Amino acid sequence: MTGMPLRVAFAGLAHSHPYTDAANVRALGAEVVGVHDADAVASEAFAARFGGAATASVDALAALRPDLVIATPRPHEVVPFLRALCGGVAPVFVNKVIAATAAQLVEVDRVLAASSVAVGTSSVLRFAPALRALAEEIVADEVLGLRLHAQHDNAAFQLVDRAWQDDPQLGGGTAVTVGVHAWEMLDVLLPGSTLVAGSGWTRTRQGSTTSSEDAAGIEGLLRVPGAAREVPVQMLVTGTPGADAYAVDVVTATGIRSVALDVDGDDANAALGFRGLIRALLREPAPHGATVASWSAARLVVANTIRAAEIARGDT
Repeated sequence: MTGMPLRVAFAGLAHSHPYTDAANVRALGAEVVGVHDADAVASEAFAARFGGAATASVDALAALRPDLVIATPRPHEVVPFLRALCGGVAPVFVNKVIAATAAQLVEVDRVLAASSVAVGTSSVLRFAPALRALAEEIVADEVLGLRLHAQHDNAAFQLVDRAWQDDPQLGGGTAVTVGVHAWEMLDVLLPGSTLVAGSGWTRTRQGSTTSSEDAAGIEGLLRVPGAAREVPVQMLVTGTPGADAYAVDVVTATGIRSVALDVDGDDANAALGFRGLIRALLREPAPHGATVASWSAARLVVANTIRAAEIARGDT
């Protein structure tokens, strides 16, 4: 970065991502200018740790005139946050999950249709170097099928202040909160793919305290731009105890290509895409009033995630 450092504001501290994002913002030479969260104590602590002002409202945060806003709202905050921020000029990047149900998606669409501000959203895995390398490797290949697995222990989603993440009607439960990572990986590999049909299942382990599921699976068909026929996909989403895991196998006409992201290495911050996301936000889009993973493309990932959860749960 050259010239004056970019000014980044944080709207909402609903889960852990903004803390990692703020550390990366500072490490990459930008400035944290402000934060707002409904929990004033959390806002003050965030500001003390990363810099900037703790504001009493999203409007007050926007008044700081940041170059970029990174939003991490709770479900009931998404639409009010977007309404406030989309009245400004700074591009907005929303950490997952921007919408966890079909009804929430309708509300987000309605707000963004009336906005001229650039809004983007994605899982950080979109920026995982190994996944992007695999996408480059298969770009000229005929893809015959895919198998993906996303695993993230759902115990944290059941904590008192994050229980909304485990609720299928609020934060989406395991099938959405973890499933969005799998559908993001798929979109990196086959951009613009749409889930058009499928069957699925969910399971809850004995003694589980989840309000959603511990595992969900989908066998589906994808409509892929440019492909002569639909592409089959197997998707496994789990929230069982243990380490994170994000893996994909792509069956192509020239062989099987596989990748498992390094979640336990020395630099998981880079391997899982956290650093790449912030680098992408700071490098080009924010100075020009745009953002990465713009809603026009990102909406499909959100819609696929919601639809897959409905199929797995039998809500069709």
